[in-house]
Formats: sequence, C-alpha cells, structure tokens
Amino acid sequence: MASLRESVVEDAVAGRFGRMFDTLDNILGAHPQWMDRSRALRTQYEALCGYALAGAPDPARPLMRAEIAAQAIGLADCALHKSEAVDSPRLYYSKYRFEKLQKESLKQMFERFYEYNSQLGMAAFAGKKDAETVAGESVRKLMEDVLTRIFNRVWSFPDLSSEDYAVIETFLTDETLSAEAREQILWALMLGGLEFYQGKRLMILGKVYSDEKDKRIRLAALTAFTLMLWNHRRIPVGIKLHGLLDLMKQRQSWNEDLSLVSMQFVRTRDTERITDKLKTEVFPAMMKLRPDLQKLGDVTGDMDLTSLEDNPEWEELLDKSGLTDKLKELSELQSDGADLMMATFSGLKSFPFFSDVANWFVPFSMDRKVVADTVTGHLRQLAEIIGASPFLCDSDKYSMIFSFNHIPESQRKMFTEQIEAQALNQAEIDAGSLELRDRKSEAVVAVLVQNLYRFFKLFRRKGEMKDPFALSPDLASLELFRETLGSPENIRLIAEFYFKRGYYNEALAHFNTLIADTPGDYQLLQKAGYCLAALGEIEKAIEMYSRSELLAPDSLWTLKRLASSYRLIGNHAKALEYYRKVESKRPDDPNVAYAIGHCLMELGSVAEARKMFYKVEYLAPESTKSHRPIAWCSFLSGDYERASQYFGRIMSDSPVASDYLNAGHLALASGKYPEAVEHYRRSIRLSSPDDFIRLLTADISVLKNAGIDNVMLEIVVDKALSSF
Repeated sequence: MASLRESVVEDAVAGRFGRMFDTLDNILGAHPQWMDRSRALRTQYEALCGYALAGAPDPARPLMRAEIAAQAIGLADCALHKSEAVDSPRLYYSKYRFEKLQKESLKQMFERFYEYNSQLGMAAFAGKKDAETVAGESVRKLMEDVLTRIFNRVWSFPDLSSEDYAVIETFLTDETLSAEAREQILWALMLGGLEFYQGKRLMILGKVYSDEKDKRIRLAALTAFTLMLWNHRRIPVGIKLHGLLDLMKQRQSWNEDLSLVSMQFVRTRDTERITDKLKTEVFPAMMKLRPDLQKLGDVTGDMDLTSLEDNPEWEELLDKSGLTDKLKELSELQSDGADLMMATFSGLKSFPFFSDVANWFVPFSMDRKVVADTVTGHLRQLAEIIGASPFLCDSDKYSMIFSFNHIPESQRKMFTEQIEAQALNQAEIDAGSLELRDRKSEAVVAVLVQNLYRFFKLFRRKGEMKDPFALSPDLASLELFRETLGSPENIRLIAEFYFKRGYYNEALAHFNTLIADTPGDYQLLQKAGYCLAALGEIEKAIEMYSRSELLAPDSLWTLKRLASSYRLIGNHAKALEYYRKVESKRPDDPNVAYAIGHCLMELGSVAEARKMFYKVEYLAPESTKSHRPIAWCSFLSGDYERASQYFGRIMSDSPVASDYLNAGHLALASGKYPEAVEHYRRSIRLSSPDDFIRLLTADISVLKNAGIDNVMLEIVVDKALSSF
C-alpha cells in the first residue's frame, strides 16, 4: 500500500494525472467510502483539461491542477492509514484504535473541557485554588486528562469530520481559554498533519496565525504550519493554500515571523554536533579537572564554571587543558542562538511524565497538577524562577522540576543563583535594546523549536515518528516561501551559517542559488569552490576557483586553492604554475617553497626541487620538514654523502617506517649491505611485512636507476624479512 501511495505522489509531481487516478482507484478499491471523492476529482480534472484543450485562458489553471493533485494524495493517505491501522504496532495507530473504540465524540470531549474550565474559573473567582468533583478528583486533573484525550484524537485521526474541524478551529481561536490548552491542541493538529497530508489542518493553522493576538500562539501556529509544509514539500501546493498564504502575508509581522522561524529551523542542524561536543569533550574535561581545581581551594561540592575566572590559577589550568577554547566556542555559538541545553537535559526525559506524547507539547505552567504536586514548600520559589526563565524550553523546565528530589541542596542553590543571574543579565540587556520586540519574538520561536526538536530526538519511541528534523528544515528552498525568504541577504545568511559550521552540502546549495543571481561575486565562487573541495569534488572546485580568478586575478587565496587543488588531482605542472604565481607575491614563504619543491620532484626536476628544499631550510631553520625531501633528492641525484648527513638527522628525530626504508635504500646503494638489512628490519617492525613489500615495490625503478644489483636486492630483502 505504501508503494502505491508513493506512486500516486510521483505521478502527481510529474503531471501524469491519468495514471495517478488509475493507481488511486486501485488503492481505494477496498475503501468505497472515498471512491465518490476520487471520481469527483477525476471529473474536475477532465473538465479542466477540456477547457485547456479548447484554448480557453485561465491563469488559475496551474493552481487548480495542483489542488486536484494534493486532494488525490490526501485520499491515498486516508486509505494507507486505514490499511495500517488494523494491526500496526506503532503508538500512533495504537492511539487511533483506542480512540476509535470510544463512544464520546470530539465535540463532546471539548464540551467536557469547557465545563471543567468553567468550574475552575468559578473556583478562582471565589478565591479557591481548585474545585472538587463528587468522586473527590481534582477538576484540574480531570481537565488535563480530557485535554490529553482531545490531543490523542486530533493527532491520530486523519479522517476527522467537518464538525470535528469546526470545533477544533473554534477552540484554537477562543482567546478566553488558556493559551497553554490552545497551544497543546495546536501541536496535536500539526503532529497528525506530519503523518499524512491533510490540507484542512494547514488551513486552520494558517487562519490561527492570521488572526491570533497572543504572540506565542501566533508563532506556534506559523511554526506548525511551516513544519507540515516542509514534511510534505513534494506535494503540489493548490489554489486554496495559495489563497491562505495571501491572507497570512497581510499580517504586518509576516516577513519577520517567517524569517525567525526559518532561521531557527536552520540552527537545529547544529544541535547534534554541539550536543556531541559537550558530551564527549567538555563534560569529560570538566570532570577530569575537578580534582585539580579542588586542590587549588575554594571549589567544593559542584563546580560552577561561571566563577572560575576569579582565580588566575584556575584560568591557567583551564587554558592548559584546552577547555577555555572549547568554552569560548560554545559561548559564541550560544550568542548565535545555538541550543546548548540539549546535552544537559537529554538524560532527564525518563520521568513517567514524558511517556505520554501529549505531555511533550504542554507549555510549562505552575498550575499543572503534576507540578503542583512536586513543588511544595521551599521548592516553589525555585520552581517559579525556573518557570520564568527565558533560556529553558518547556520540556527542560519540566525535567528540572521532576529532578528536584534527586538534586543535592547545594546544587539546587547553584541552579537558583545561576538562573537568577541569567534572568537579571537578560533584563539589563532588554532594557538597553532598541530591538527588544524582535529579540523577544526570536526567544519565543527558539523555545518552540527546541520543544519540538527534543520530542522528535528524545521521545522513547522516537523511531516511530516522522521526524521533520531528520533533514534540517530549509524553508528558503520551498517555492511557496521564495518571495519572502528568497532575498539575497537571507539566502546568504543561511549559506554563511552552514559554511561557518562545516555543513558544506547545505552551504553549497545556497551559494549556487546566489551565484545564479550574482555571477560576478568572486567571494561566492571562492566559497562554493571550498565547499566542493571539502566534499571531494576537486575538479568542480577548480572550475569555481578558476571563475573566481577571472574576476579577481590577484586574490592570493584563490591562487593557493587552485595550486593545491591541481596538486590533489595529480596535475603537477598546473599546480607548479599556480605555486609560482603565489611565490611571486610571497617569495619568502617556506610553505610555498616546500610545495614547489614537491611539484618539481613529481615532474622529475630533482636538482631544481632540491634547491627549493634548501630554500625551505634557509627560511625556516628551526623546522625539520625539509630534511626528508633533501635526503631523498640527494639520494636520487647520487649525492650519497649529503643524503647520509640528512638521513642521520632524520634518524635522530622520531623516524617512521618510510624513513628506515629510504635509509635502507641508501645503504644498499652504498654497498653497506648489513646496514641495509638492519634498516629494512626496523621499517618492517614499525609497519608490517606486507606494507614493507608494497612500499619497496613502488621504489624498484628508483633502485634500478641507482645501479643496485637485483640479486643483492633480493638477498638483502630476504634476510630482512626472515626475522618476521
């Protein structure tokens, strides 16, 4: 069934509508309840074709055609869901099967929620914290439970009725209700929409964004809307969705809102790398340093790295360990909006609270029953500080709350002080910011995306979910958003983000887009070339560098990259040409002289190569990198006395297997056979007999040119190998 659904999508994208409808009818054969809708779509398409073939003009024709394709895919998805819902072990289908057995409709569940909400409102008006049912159960708990039921129903039902969608839309747009409840159901709408394409869900989310006054709900609706579109980016966008987008664009904050969401999605690409760096480098280094810090005094209990700068001895210890540079890098990443908390809280998602999908999408609230039951007495102050922190996403706040009973008192105090300090520092920054409104919106979007990212990466059954972050969402690549996000400034911002962090595939795609629009920007060509080289596409990189050279022939960076690239593909003559150009600008650069020497040696100009290596030795007398090539060039030139001098220097400074091999060649050519045997044996000890034979075979022509007798070579090699 899944393969048939994929065929429907492929045919829709390719414009093969006749075959698409035939496959769809095949899928719907076991589901006659949707056959009428399929026939209606086919009839609509035939009418569209009839008008088109008759030559009737219709500017909306492409969008109407896309709308038909999208609806056809939606029908295929409904059939696929029905076929898999019977016995699939996935949690998604388990929830569906449970809800399918319940007699209570979605509308009735919402009515129960409204009733409980009203009771809580009346209790609050009367000065009571809560109200009780006859059975003694907390009304708040009953309201939370029915909200979870609503979440599961909205999430797992792809075949919601028109009445269902109407009550959902009414609920989401009812600003008299708590924002937390509305947001939770908003995410349920998205989560179900990630599973299967359902245009109605997108329509509701778009309308919420267009009309909502609450900033967080508005941005949540946009985040959900765009993430669904990203997950279904192959599906044609029809006339209804285009009309909705026109409505959304009328919002004054549309451009900045979409840009914020887009950039935050891009930043998720870096989360896994940062998390890995913290877990494998920073945290182990901190634990390793802890005993040394304690020896210096003033460090008791839990380490607080924020205070280490007060002690010069600590700073020196951090510098020597390399931790200072790592922390500085992380600090810079955090200032760029990176998520540094994932590593800290990834291990705190095993509490029972996180076993339920619905709870991952609950905005943090001190009124939540599970929070109220956990934070009693003196813990409440700390919980309120955590709840007010703009630096923690909601699921991380819940993690901290549930960890209270497992955290030592000293650590609780440290958490409190650090969070209070961060909050105070942020308040000072906010007070002096001229862009406060924009930055606050950015903070809201960051929290929303971090909530989502944690669910899809940390939920215990995450493998069953359709992870939209499996490939970092790139909204700028979607045609639907190109008008808003496709400006050169925005594309370059994204490209530079990827480039700076080493995600060269993604960076290259955006640099290519920019180059197509501005082919005269030599720096774009340089960076595209660098990306290609990093991806192993050296010849394509050379093409980019060459185009850049035409625009900026004096760029030393481009000349160096061309030289090294030609050398990598074995074109040493071309590499030498470019290294000579670099040399004309940097005549005293030992690295350039060294590279020229190697090119000359590869081209057979051994005498000229040796001169360049002598130049390296002169320019960098403290370096030993010229010793090996000088020794080898001297050997090739027959200057065995000079070769022996330099091999002697090499042997006194951590020689490797190839050094002993080359020294053995020199001894063999000099007639010092026992010495040659000993050098070869040492080479074998540092490598292996197979590696030795392989390297020796590569040098056979050199040994013949040196006049070495073949029989003596075989005898010496045999004696060397006989010990292994």
